[in-house]
Amino acid sequence: MPRLVDHDQRRAEIGEAAIRVILREGLAGVTVRGVAAEAGWSTGSLRHYFRNQYELQAYVAQATTDTLRGRVLPRMQRSRAQGSMVEQIASVVEEMLPLDAERREEYALWSAVVEWERQHPPEGGSASWNDQRALHRHCVAALRGHELAGDLSQAMLPHPDPQVELWAALLHTFVDGLASQLMNTPGEVSADTAAQLLRSLLKAVPRARQP
Repeated sequence: MPRLVDHDQRRAEIGEAAIRVILREGLAGVTVRGVAAEAGWSTGSLRHYFRNQYELQAYVAQATTDTLRGRVLPRMQRSRAQGSMVEQIASVVEEMLPLDAERREEYALWSAVVEWERQHPPEGGSASWNDQRALHRHCVAALRGHELAGDLSQAMLPHPDPQVELWAALLHTFVDGLASQLMNTPGEVSADTAAQLLRSLLKAVPRARQP
């Protein structure tokens, strides 16, 4: 009797192998030959699932995005009852900063997804950019005193408060730059300095006037 193959499991193994390759070599290392070797497969076996490098990298970019959402979102959405609103929001935003080994790894994976989207612009816009803008919009809305969306997916749309949109863009730009400095020039910006800078920006967000 022929052996049954779990194709979903096989694809999951491919995604896991490709992520290990990305962390060593970046997106450029995600080739049919390279991922097959990492997974312990023959090139022919991998081509059963992906005809060429484009199909493989497209799958890996999506699998990486799903992996990051599964790792980062639960941390962001955990209860934070302690501290001021600024402190609570800072602890959420810090999940996007490469402040430790786990988050530096996640930053490297995000960078690979961004590189794929740069080479092959998605029709609906960058998924990674939209995910991050929704988070920053959600955080600024909280600082402004607005009722929060039920989940981050509801924060994908522009907020009716123009100040939320303005400060979400500023926070997004700030966090991207700070993350880049932490990752690329770690000797120049310490984790403590990054934390202080982030809180300074969050404190500058104007609070909405009460009716």
